[in-house]
Amino acid sequence: MLFISPSHATQWETIRATGKWSTFEKWKREVVKITPILDFSGYNSITTEPIHNDMENYRDNSHYTPKVGNLILNKLLSYKEEEVPEDFGILISQENIESHLAKIRQDREVWAKNNPDEVKLVKEIKQKHDASRAEKNQ
Repeated sequence: MLFISPSHATQWETIRATGKWSTFEKWKREVVKITPILDFSGYNSITTEPIHNDMENYRDNSHYTPKVGNLILNKLLSYKEEEVPEDFGILISQENIESHLAKIRQDREVWAKNNPDEVKLVKEIKQKHDASRAEKNQ
């Protein structure tokens, strides 16, 4: 079974901030034309862990902990599924891709409203990156 990894919400926010969100959604649509896939991405109970020094789910925004890896394996292998949060690892296909993408967009709005500091952090990092690139191109 193929799956999309569960990066932290700030990683997904980065894709959005760079204007690539529609490309990311298009990619998911193209993948499910080939095969159903488990999607651990988006804004769910695992990926939206608040940023702090002792995070349980992430080492950084794209590297999850063994705890999360075990949840992924449990879902993939249909093992101890009662331990896997219901919103983590959604099987997507051509039949449900549009409703799934709409739910992620809705979940993002809720996350952004509740986490303005993290949204601001991503925007600030993007602005610094853009300024640095512009400076190098002069």
